[in-house]
Amino acid sequence: MAQVSGATIDAWAACRDALANRGGASTPAETSQVPEKGATMASRLGRYKGAALLLFIVLLVAIGIFGAPARYSAAVSAALTIGQLLLMGGAALTLVLPAWRSGSEYRRSVAIAGILLIVPWALLTLMPGYGPPFAANLAMNHVRFIILFVSTAFLGAGLLVLNAPLTRGETGDRLAPLGQASGLLAVGCQLIWAAILIGWTMSEAHKPANYLPLYGTPLGNTSDVLLFFAGLMTYVATALYALSFMRRGWLPRIAAWVMAIIAAIAVVGLVARGLQYPDLSEQWFTMPGMIVGIPAIPWVMPYVLGVVALVHAAKEEGSDVRF
Repeated sequence: MAQVSGATIDAWAACRDALANRGGASTPAETSQVPEKGATMASRLGRYKGAALLLFIVLLVAIGIFGAPARYSAAVSAALTIGQLLLMGGAALTLVLPAWRSGSEYRRSVAIAGILLIVPWALLTLMPGYGPPFAANLAMNHVRFIILFVSTAFLGAGLLVLNAPLTRGETGDRLAPLGQASGLLAVGCQLIWAAILIGWTMSEAHKPANYLPLYGTPLGNTSDVLLFFAGLMTYVATALYALSFMRRGWLPRIAAWVMAIIAAIAVVGLVARGLQYPDLSEQWFTMPGMIVGIPAIPWVMPYVLGVVALVHAAKEEGSDVRF
């Protein structure tokens, strides 16, 4: 009887240990894996943040190289372009590959939107030293407006695709569709503007017998109006999407509101400037509006949103990788 009782007690002890393990108790081997997983997650987090930082640095470099007028040799121009594209592409690939390998359609769609939003500035690296239009020759301006047209199309695609992941599920954000609508209106205006300027450069190269310059004509004034609303609506779309990122947890509250305030200040600058693009000799208070109205400047913050989207797509499910 004592033997039976001892066996029964041993059996109950074994059952208790098994249930404890099933209930969440960790074996020594599992416990040893926890620090390794934490270290791996920290390594990935550092890699993603490093890639995002590199994308921001390359953006600043691209603005400087494109915006400062210079006449580089063909070899130097090629080297500058290839170097910027390699850095930008490598950093973006670091963020895209984890999302793509995950097999998640949600993460893939976010990654695609992020790539489309950084492509416009990637294309502008093809024009090192071009500077403003008045500092470039006709052939360079022809190339400029073609690249601006293509870049605008990519921007529109990014703003279009970005809406879907933000409105996904029952908790989808309602600001995203407004951002999409504003962005597509801006893109439509800028595509028409760029087409007009491409046509102008073609007419300048092959002037017909009865030729009128673009500046000051009804078509020229129309192009200024289109560029004004393209910039204004791009800033509106950026602010709406930044707040949508905040509401979905992709972007911290402070960063989102900073972007929205910057966009609002840019809109005020544009309105103070007026519909017509000013000359450098105009009143001082039109200068901020002239700067924020430069065709590629409104694309800077969508680029930032694209980088944030790439980081969000790359992160592990449930991890907290935010800016």
